[in-house]
Amino acid sequence: MLKKVPFYLVTGFLGSGKTTLIKRFIECYADSKKIVVIQNEYAEVNIDSCELKQTGKSFELLEMNNGSVFCVCLLGSFVHSLSDFIHEHQPDLIILEASGLSDPISISQIISAPALRNLIWLAHTYTVVDALNFQKTIERVGRNTHQIRIADTIVLNKCDLLAESLREIRSKLLMINPFAKIVETSFGCIEFVPGSVFHLPVAVIGTELYESSGRPDVGSAVIKLMKPVSPDNLDLFIQKYSLITYRIKGYVSTTKGSVAVQTSFGQIEIKSVNHNSYHTEIVIIGPEIDQKVLQLEFENLCNQN
Repeated sequence: MLKKVPFYLVTGFLGSGKTTLIKRFIECYADSKKIVVIQNEYAEVNIDSCELKQTGKSFELLEMNNGSVFCVCLLGSFVHSLSDFIHEHQPDLIILEASGLSDPISISQIISAPALRNLIWLAHTYTVVDALNFQKTIERVGRNTHQIRIADTIVLNKCDLLAESLREIRSKLLMINPFAKIVETSFGCIEFVPGSVFHLPVAVIGTELYESSGRPDVGSAVIKLMKPVSPDNLDLFIQKYSLITYRIKGYVSTTKGSVAVQTSFGQIEIKSVNHNSYHTEIVIIGPEIDQKVLQLEFENLCNQN
């Protein structure tokens, strides 16, 4: 009979730093623990797995895309996929990186599912909060409140970018979840204690107190192209859509080499990658996203080279 495996949940809105936090986790413990990472992406493709593989550490990866594992659209298939994955790989611990748009208030449905309740136990829940954009996300996206509400530890990230005092943000976080420990950090640098048993907040134990906010009214698009785009035209596209979307992330082939792109609430980061084998594959998430319009616009920019 398999031993119950500790299950760690990492939540947080788009661009808050969840993947960076998990990279830290992997770097710390992959040499001594057999780790399974589950990446749940709201869009149909997963870009962040490439970032985790850059650690050079050994871990098993289960990808669940095109929806949230907490919604009925994926919940059933996720439970059975995870059960099969555990039996196959027999990990020491499991980390679920939830979609930034997920509402994890129904985590108990996963933990108590017949196919999983004898296989996993909820060890700890981390919620990553972007200190710089906290006010924007908490006002725009109700599910962000639920992410904070279920946390054992709130990782208040990107504190190095915030000029004003964190006191007001901490106060608001504790109003939402007075049970949570708040850790202020930058670049997801915190000390992990895998295997420990933590007190679970009421919201996790009794999820009937809160109603799931359901599937978000948010669209997603994936742009895939072989043809490169000029850096200037890429800048035009990114500048335009970074202001009206929640998140843009992926790789782009330009006429001067491949680059990695990510945006969050108007903040833009574009970096050259080590080699030029990346073709364009970017995920765009935000309100009123139209796949065909975005694809056509980007293709037109490529044709203007």
